[in-house]
Amino acid sequence: MDPMQNTSAAGPAVRPAGPAARPVRPARRAARLALVASAALSVVALTGCSAITDAALAAVGSAPVQERHFDTAVEAPRPSNSDDVAWFLPEWVPSDARDVDVRLHTSEPGYEISFTSADGVDLAACEPVDGDLGGPALEPEVLPDDLPTTGLVSCGDGRVTAQVGDRWLGWTTVEPVPGDDGSGTLRG
Repeated sequence: MDPMQNTSAAGPAVRPAGPAARPVRPARRAARLALVASAALSVVALTGCSAITDAALAAVGSAPVQERHFDTAVEAPRPSNSDDVAWFLPEWVPSDARDVDVRLHTSEPGYEISFTSADGVDLAACEPVDGDLGGPALEPEVLPDDLPTTGLVSCGDGRVTAQVGDRWLGWTTVEPVPGDDGSGTLRG
């Protein structure tokens, strides 16, 4: 017979002496298990929520770094027809631009653009830039690996521009372009 089930006239059940003599407290044990399970579930939930939140933000366009492709410049927003302060092509992008890739950071300096154009960029309104100004502010993804460090120009929007092969490129630099007021590059 189990000594815990001894309900004789001698009194309530008692646990035998020895190593197993500690009283069993099921309520305390259940509380500890519940606490551990709750903590583990919280960690999983927080990690999962973060991933779900990030995916949702990316899906609705609120991720800090965004990328878009336009087959032609006509499809892309321009400053005159865009309500979004981040998403529009710079004025210097020619109207015949094709295969336009744009990537930008929505809250800090970082913009890159790449496109083809038969007409090319009208460089008459652009100014030469000395040096590469620290390179791109945003880790390049739509730009080639070997960006030029000389022969760069700025066309008035605080970014540098260059032609590489058959593509025109533009990017925000680490260091501000001289004369940049910050309005086009989120530096202001």
